[in-house]
Amino acid sequence: MLYSLITFFLYACNNQRKQAEQASSTMDSTVAFFPVTSFLKGQLMALDSLPITVLRIVTIKGKSDSFWIKKENVLPLLQDFFTQEINTTNLTAFFKESKFNDEGVDAITFTYEPKSSLPDSISLKHWDVYVKLQTGKVKRVYMVRQVKQGAELFTLQLTWVTDKWAKIVTILKKPSGESELIKVEQFVWGF
Repeated sequence: MLYSLITFFLYACNNQRKQAEQASSTMDSTVAFFPVTSFLKGQLMALDSLPITVLRIVTIKGKSDSFWIKKENVLPLLQDFFTQEINTTNLTAFFKESKFNDEGVDAITFTYEPKSSLPDSISLKHWDVYVKLQTGKVKRVYMVRQVKQGAELFTLQLTWVTDKWAKIVTILKKPSGESELIKVEQFVWGF
């Protein structure tokens, strides 16, 4: 009788351990990405509530010009980065996530890179999310897109520093393999 109880107990414990391992492996295979698009839209809503005007600085061929723009004019200028929705699950089939504690920037960096070649419908090529270690808040978002306009291929890089500024760098990829910096646009609202 005692032997039967011990055997039953060991079987039950072993079975529970196997179920826990299966649940853990199922949770690990369900990857959820940081919802970048929702975060950036939230940042734009927060910007819209501020009693300020946005400073736009445009640099072309080393010459800069700056001027004030209305807050509602910022979204159309950043619209290229909102065409491909990044939410928790929609791109998990195409991108993989890696993360590391980057003490150089005092943040945990979440990096998203393609698993393999991407379909033409996805212009997004890479993005990073930097989360501050002490607060757990997003510190910075960096995104890279490639768009074709006619025969020309452009790389657009967005750097978004939370509650402060956003910058778009436009680079032309020449057929020779060289790159040319076309334009840098910065939008500043966190003075």
